Amino acid sequence: MTQTRILFICHGNICRSAAAEAVLKQMCREEGILQVEVSSAAATREEIGNDIYPPMKKALAARGYACPPHAARQTTRGDYERYDYLIGMDYENLSDMKRIYGGDPLHRISLLRDWAGEAGKEIDDPWYTRDFQGALGQIEAGCRGLLRSLAKQESGRPVQVAVLSDTHGLLRRDVVAEIRDCTHILHAGDIVKETDLDELRLYGSIWAVRGNNDLWQDGLRDLAGLLRFEIAGVKFLMTHDERDVPRNLEGIQAVICGHTHRYSEEMIDGRLWLNPGSCGRARFGGEITLAKMKLQEGKILSVRKIIIQD
Repeated sequence: MTQTRILFICHGNICRSAAAEAVLKQMCREEGILQVEVSSAAATREEIGNDIYPPMKKALAARGYACPPHAARQTTRGDYERYDYLIGMDYENLSDMKRIYGGDPLHRISLLRDWAGEAGKEIDDPWYTRDFQGALGQIEAGCRGLLRSLAKQESGRPVQVAVLSDTHGLLRRDVVAEIRDCTHILHAGDIVKETDLDELRLYGSIWAVRGNNDLWQDGLRDLAGLLRFEIAGVKFLMTHDERDVPRNLEGIQAVICGHTHRYSEEMIDGRLWLNPGSCGRARFGGEITLAKMKLQEGKILSVRKIIIQD
């Protein structure tokens, strides 16, 4: 399936364009938009190799955006062929981009605020204004407009969902590799390490409930014990222990539980009951497992058991 490729550009790639990359990536994960590649680059060589500017990183963190390691790079002529959209923050960026690319014959270059319905307006440069929250608000507005366009392209495509439980403080690298093609991650409790939940948020939009072992963990005890939510039109109920599932399941298409450390999957009265087992430490002589689901327009297309070798 063809991906849409987007490249954000600013002067140094340590502030506005890097922030736009972080914002749009997280928005896409939360909306379940998988077929998009988002990156950023600089119009100049001044900051090559540098991380996001600390005040912008602080502004992103304050609004809940993940900031993985970043190294600024300069855009190249080859980027024009690779990316479908090349989006600058101001007119100086656009001028530099056209110089590097040799023009814009395919009309791929735009300003970010164009996507917010503010044609011709620039993203303020907080390097000079020092208003990082203000610039981030402008970036968010542009990204939301871009997201609406991407959502129209993505509409109707299948959605991949990873279902985990009972990691117990061990987020295996093999598990991470399995979930990277998923836009949504469900965790049915007994997480134990809050940092594991933080890492999972980097890979997709996440729903998590607390398990009995999470009741003693700072940052996890306040998770909901039971969640009702919807992904791609499919209605879910999730709790850690099957004994806590309420009797009224009207409208629910899938019930997710953990706790037993054993994989189980069955249809009862037309409703899926799924326990992904434990994908952390093997217990009771059982397997290390998780599940992957494919959803589309209110239907569960498939459920697949994944076995991880210890």
